[in-house]
Amino acid sequence: MANYEKSNELLKRAVEVTPLGAQTYSKSYRYYCQGDSPAFIERGEGCYLYDVDGNKFIDFVCALGPITIGYNIEEVNNAVKEQLEKGISFSLQAEVEVELAEKVIEIIPCAEMVRFVKNGGDATTSAIRLARAFTGRDLVALSGYHGMHDWSIGSTENNKGIPKDISNLTKTFEYNNIESLEELFNEYPNQIAAVILEPIQANGPKDNFLQKVKELTEKNGAVLIFDEVVSGFRYALGGASELYDVVPDMAAFGKGMGNGLPISAVAGKKEIMKQIEDGIFVSTTFGGEALSMAGSIAALKILEKPGSYDHIWKLGTMLKEGLEGLIEKYELGDVILVSGLPPHCGVEFEDVGSLDYLDINSIYSQAMIHNGIITVGINNINLSHTEKEIEAFLSAAEEAMINIKKAIEQDSTEGILIGKKVNPVFKRNIVEEN
Repeated sequence: MANYEKSNELLKRAVEVTPLGAQTYSKSYRYYCQGDSPAFIERGEGCYLYDVDGNKFIDFVCALGPITIGYNIEEVNNAVKEQLEKGISFSLQAEVEVELAEKVIEIIPCAEMVRFVKNGGDATTSAIRLARAFTGRDLVALSGYHGMHDWSIGSTENNKGIPKDISNLTKTFEYNNIESLEELFNEYPNQIAAVILEPIQANGPKDNFLQKVKELTEKNGAVLIFDEVVSGFRYALGGASELYDVVPDMAAFGKGMGNGLPISAVAGKKEIMKQIEDGIFVSTTFGGEALSMAGSIAALKILEKPGSYDHIWKLGTMLKEGLEGLIEKYELGDVILVSGLPPHCGVEFEDVGSLDYLDINSIYSQAMIHNGIITVGINNINLSHTEKEIEAFLSAAEEAMINIKKAIEQDSTEGILIGKKVNPVFKRNIVEEN
């Protein structure tokens, strides 16, 4: 059994000074079996993480998605170091801002102009503000998770602290259900400024759903926004827009565009984006921070090399099909569901007998950690993963399923679960952070 002495000591300190002991919900200790899992990472290398106690893990979380290439990548590091010698932030813009904007416009189908910010929520919020100004309307139709800002999170059950008047301006529709969006347009004619959605949810769009959303949005005079914070640079270089050949009016990007560096962007049609020149306020002190931009340019140059996404899809398919085979082998189809397209796929759990889905999740998480795998269910594949790491993942997953089968048979986690039960901040029926 691995030693987590330093992690546990740090966690005791962390919970005294930081809510949940972490700066991001999904990086909190509560997403793992406390006491039998690492809580703090010291460094990363390729697709491996090393915790503060010296334990080594294969990482399939990829920092919640931003790591598209791998940790400690020489080309990205060198770009950041070279820029660091010049400076980080300046009193006027730097050349690197233009270079990155030109690169994004070259890659992203809808991008005619770009504005850089820092977090995915900054980018989606900027897009909503621009859409409202462009249309002169206030309502937003939403599907998916779009960040912590009031207009978005106010539409969820996690809406404490959000004024009701703001929450009421956002209406939700169901992914892959075009009728649910049609109903919103019928109920609120000429009032919806924007339709924003994560274009790839679960197993992706069906029956030309994205094209139908575009047609319906155009018909009703609203701005179509793809939130590609998760999907951008993960499934294809040009994101879901390239993958499904549907071009929105605007798109928000983050996570994978910087291989872990703090950078995001809102991109779109020039006529919408140029409103920023006419008093629509989208401006941040660190929007032009140069280290992240230099690193992002280097990361995008790696991702655009031929074969990059073939590699990611091949390994993701190997992982997904392997999981499906194990579920069939151990007859767990009613308890474990495989979800997601190969580059971003994983397992979901159901209640069974006296065990709730978090009991099953905990057994799974514990077995994966014991076998040197870090995962929170959904997995991200990066360019540093190889078949060797996928095989290790599937070997760990088989042990997890054997333990789950045993727990189901005895209708208890007794004698199986060592650490505390997984206790995520966002539980079922509440929006999940990607």
